Order: sequence, then C-alpha cells, then structure tokens
Amino acid sequence: MLNGKWLMLDRSRFTIYNLQFTIVFLVLVFLASSCHNSNVKSSQMPGAADSASRHNGDTIAAKITYYTGIIASQPNNADAYWNRGKLEAAGKNLVPALSDLTKAVMLDSTKSAYFYNLADVEFITGHTHEARDAFETSIRLDPKNTDAILKLAELYLFVQKYEESVTLINQALKVNPYIARAYFLKGMIYIEKKDTGKAISSLQTAVEQDPDYFDAYIQLGLLFAHRGDPIALTYYDDATRVQPQNPEPYYDEGMFYQFGGDYDEAIKVYKELLEVDSTYKHAYYNLGVIYNEDKTDYKASIDNFSNAIKYDTAYFMAYYGRANSYEMLKQYDKALADYAHSYRLNPQFKEAEDAYKKLKSKTR
Repeated sequence: MLNGKWLMLDRSRFTIYNLQFTIVFLVLVFLASSCHNSNVKSSQMPGAADSASRHNGDTIAAKITYYTGIIASQPNNADAYWNRGKLEAAGKNLVPALSDLTKAVMLDSTKSAYFYNLADVEFITGHTHEARDAFETSIRLDPKNTDAILKLAELYLFVQKYEESVTLINQALKVNPYIARAYFLKGMIYIEKKDTGKAISSLQTAVEQDPDYFDAYIQLGLLFAHRGDPIALTYYDDATRVQPQNPEPYYDEGMFYQFGGDYDEAIKVYKELLEVDSTYKHAYYNLGVIYNEDKTDYKASIDNFSNAIKYDTAYFMAYYGRANSYEMLKQYDKALADYAHSYRLNPQFKEAEDAYKKLKSKTR
C-alpha cells in the first residue's frame, strides 16, 4: 500500500497557509484598476481619447506601436510613456515596462497612477523597497487611491509585516467600506496568524461584498475543509459557479471527499475535473492512490499514475505509486525500474530507495 502521507504533499499546492498565491495571482492585473486614478485628462494629449478608442480592439503590439509613434514625435510626453509601460507590462515585458514607467514619473511626478503602475512592476520584479516607495508616493499624491493603499498592504503582507498591512487595509476601508479585496486581505492575515474564526469572518464579508470572489470562496472552502466541515463543499460549488473552467475547486472538493473516506464521490469529482482539464496531473495521481489503496484495482491505479507521469515526467511520487502497483501485481522488473527512477528524480525521497532495496532483496 502507498503511504497516505505522500498524498498530502500534493495538497500543499492549495494550502491555506501558502501566502505566495496572494501576491502571485495579482501579477499584471493592475491595468484596469489603476487607470481611473490617473488625473490625466484627454486634453493633455491631443486626440488621445479618440485614437485610444480606435485602438481598443487592437493587439498589445499594435497599441505599443501607436504610443511609440507618439513618443517619437513627443519625446517628453509622460502620458505616452505611461501607457506604453502599462502595455509592456500586460505583455509581460517587464524590463521595458519598468523603463517606460520610470521615464513617465521622471517627466511628471504629480500623477498618482504613474507611481502606482511603477510600483506594481517594481514589486513583480522583486524590488520591494522601490515598490514600497512608489506606492507611498502614489498614496501621498492621492490619499483616496484605494488601489495603491491595498497594493501597499499586500506588499507588507508579503513580507509578513501584518500590523502595517492591517493599518493600510483599515485606511482603505475608511475611504470605501465596501471593498471586498480589503476584507479578503484581512482574511489572509488572520490565516497567517492562525486565527481561523476571524479569517472566516473576514472572508465571508468579502464574498458578501462581491458574490463572485473566487479566491475568497476557495480560502473559505479550505478553512472549513481543515475542520472537516462539509460546508466547505458549498464554498467550492460557489467557486465553480464563478469559474467553471478552473480545476482548483474540483481538486479541493475531491480532496475533501478523499480524506473523508468517500472514495466513490472523490473519483466522481476528479473525473469531472479531468473533463475540465485533461492534463491535471494531481487528479490522476490522487485517482492512482485511491485505486491502489482503497479499491485495490492495481491496473486502474497504474493507468492513472501513468497519465500523471505523461503530463509531468519528473513526478517522482507518481513513479513511486506506479512502482507499488506493479509490485502488487508481481511485475517486479517494472516496479524496480520505477522505484529507482523515483529515487533518481528526488534523492531525498528515501521511501523510494527503501522500497527498491526491499524489493531487490526479496527477488534475488
């Protein structure tokens, strides 16, 4: 049988204590939310409003070309650099984005939105001190810029300065008490501080303010799942309603059933997930575990572990699982090969080395 603790390793992809996702999923999601803070009027760039509307359907590259043309004829046009920088960032071209946004604030240091977007790119590129300074400037120029306030709160959350983060969140809520994002961030802080009750309360407030808040539903589901409370399933269903093509809530729901011992329901949910994303290696892996440990259907287990390996040839746990299934079917040569490969992929995974040695000794 497989050791169940290795199944739990995959759960870490969605653990409620992984704060990294709080920041990572924000990458490059700053264009629309910041533009309304610009203080830049269309009259500052003759014809800009009409020209921009004509380019709305164009590709990022075409829009960049458009602003490059403006810069060529107006080299001191801060607004053109700002717009081109945002487009570069949206296209994940962070080095030119940083250059353009830096140029924009050098040409005009009075625009909150310029510093806001600059701070975002500084943050994404790992320049946290520069990002902090730029966010602070953005807020000083526009104290009601809740986007900048909350982004700075996220930065402090990222570096685990929770009190500073909470102070900023409360500052944003004084400007607008209905910002779902603010309550979500509070929830994440309480999760980090292991205060589950307050985390749940804050996240529930977030979804009250925004009934389509996918990430809040996921976190609520995880919190209740850790309690073994089936209300978690309701939150996963809400997350699926919001993003029906996102495999994450299916996976979390499958894990809930699996850890609860309802293996038939877990199998059903994992198969639904694979209809959404047929390449989702973790679903195949977990199905392999269920068929190995709980159904003793080793051929089905091998098929699922093999699919997991198909989509990740370095998936050492899947090789280990498949090896165990081969061993149960007395296909010892294949089992030895998979145990050995699992250990080669991860020399720290001593279970594979031990299983290999034990089987090798047994088959001499």
